Amino acid sequence: MKPLKPLTDGVVTIRPPRDADAATLIAGRDDEFRRFLGEGDSDPRPSAVIEVDGEVIGWVDFDTDRRWLLAGEVNIGYNVFAAFRGKGYGTRAVRLLLRHLADDTEFTTATFLIDAANLKSRAVARRLGCGVPAAFDGNRYYKCAVRPTSS
Repeated sequence: MKPLKPLTDGVVTIRPPRDADAATLIAGRDDEFRRFLGEGDSDPRPSAVIEVDGEVIGWVDFDTDRRWLLAGEVNIGYNVFAAFRGKGYGTRAVRLLLRHLADDTEFTTATFLIDAANLKSRAVARRLGCGVPAAFDGNRYYKCAVRPTSS
């Protein structure tokens, strides 16, 4: 797997995090973050930060250590800071991460385990073409192919 390089769609950029980003990522946590993601790590190290106009507005991440994952699958997580939600930035950032996964890894499937009450994240999964979710531990479980997607 190749390391993530900065990727952009002309509006949103994802790039590897820098040490100085940790404080911004922690400061961006709000009640909605905590409701759906818990308290968060005291030293956040996501796969990438999300930037718009050079400003860090959130993060996107993938991991492979979930009990439900099959061979070739990754789990995707993300957060967009409150002031930037509802503008499509999360969807764009996840599309960029999917491009990285398609071009630079062997992963074939992206999964999203989303709290049933998190309507905004469920809408992101639908916009990404993940199809009809399955129920899993009281959440919605989406799967979609890892492939380059247009913005």
